[in-house]
Amino acid sequence: MNGAPPPAGSIVCAFAEVADGNSHVVTFADGFELIVVRTGDAVFGYVNECKHLQVGLNLLDDHACETNAGTILCQYHYATYRFEDGYCIAGPCQGDSLTPVPLAVRAGRIVIATGSAAK
Repeated sequence: MNGAPPPAGSIVCAFAEVADGNSHVVTFADGFELIVVRTGDAVFGYVNECKHLQVGLNLLDDHACETNAGTILCQYHYATYRFEDGYCIAGPCQGDSLTPVPLAVRAGRIVIATGSAAK
């Protein structure tokens, strides 16, 4: 469903596009979909693929996933993942984690960071 993330340094979106406590789904030219979540000044990125059914978490909205109290909710079967590490705390894939994509904030933009990227 998703390919590989863009290389380090690639611009994802403006920091202001992701409201505190919310998510933003970004689709790149090659079809790769990235979930960006924000809590305060921290941003976290994950491949947009539920560990239960290997589908995007955003069934009803092309640009965001449902969020609640620092968690991302899959809109198919309500698997619940923590913002800070993508760990599933409830639902049919409890104990699994979303695939992380390292992010950084530079000059008001969220970019792909160097580090352990999704493959």
